[in-house]
Amino acid sequence: MIGLDDVKQLLAQADDHTLSLYLAVDPALQENQATIPAWRIWLKNALKGVEKDLGDTQRDNWNTIRSRLDTFLDTYVPDSKGLALFYGPKLDQVHPLPVPVENRIAFGKPLIAPLVWAIDEYQPYLVVMVDTEKASFIKAYLGRAGQQDTMTLEMDTSDWREKTLMPPSFRRNAAAGVTHGDQRERFEDRVEEWVGRFYKDVAERIVELAQEQGIERIVIGGNEESAHAVHKLLPEKLTKAVVDVQGIPMRYTPHEVLSQILPTALDHEREHEMNLVEQVVNLAKAGGRGALGKEAVLHAMEQQRVELLIVPWPLPDGDGLMTELPMRAMESGCAIEMVHGEAAERVKAEGGLAARLYYAL
Repeated sequence: MIGLDDVKQLLAQADDHTLSLYLAVDPALQENQATIPAWRIWLKNALKGVEKDLGDTQRDNWNTIRSRLDTFLDTYVPDSKGLALFYGPKLDQVHPLPVPVENRIAFGKPLIAPLVWAIDEYQPYLVVMVDTEKASFIKAYLGRAGQQDTMTLEMDTSDWREKTLMPPSFRRNAAAGVTHGDQRERFEDRVEEWVGRFYKDVAERIVELAQEQGIERIVIGGNEESAHAVHKLLPEKLTKAVVDVQGIPMRYTPHEVLSQILPTALDHEREHEMNLVEQVVNLAKAGGRGALGKEAVLHAMEQQRVELLIVPWPLPDGDGLMTELPMRAMESGCAIEMVHGEAAERVKAEGGLAARLYYAL
């Protein structure tokens, strides 16, 4: 999925003649299963609306952009839940999104707020399903799961039994002979050793995937004993990223696994947002590294003092914040967190915007 670095590159190429489109193209939606999908009907009407309001200076750019868009759409077949498109005189970007978006259109400055929200809200999760013989790795965005990787443990226990039950190569006296109990214990110890190595391999694979894909949220499921064993083998940095460890039947499909972990994941996201908001509110009211309200936050952004911008979602369209605010945040280099639900209401009650600052004045 597109990341914030990609958004920054997009802004570097965009100008004030950029067509921004967000389309709910999910083929699984009932309204998209008609002969003409609902998103195509919406888009046709939305493009007409934009063309009606164009000024003379915009029309030449619009005509070339519209031609390139039509060429793309002529052969486009949806294979994702959402689609983000950005066309300009020097810009041509199409981003399939594994998460749902609302249909939106804008022509002028690039509209990146819905994209930033999707990146922020749908943080990637690594879901690990493990038992004593198999581990599966699923990458999820709280709205979709796809098989990421599979690891299996090949155990030829018949060969072990043959080896572990062979008579010893040295002579023992009768009192010290190998008993059936001894043989069984040796076999079980061997199995335990191999399972322990397997858990270690699974933990190492989790570290690799987390590093490769920048994943900061992990859920470990499957056999509960195996899940806890793997959790204990993770380095300290990654144990802090583990949102939950729970028993989930290994027979579950990726989508069934996601349904099982969804409540926990959502609770984690909402708790994270609320803690962040409360932290900034407390900093601001103590005269520390916090700012509350549109005027104070925008002034701090002008002074390049904002480390983290906290924005309630959705942003109102009427006052220009939907377009301007995410762009200003990207240009100033500050991080942005878009919150909703209880955390969003808390920010609105404190003036509509909040920010954690690099330093207090």
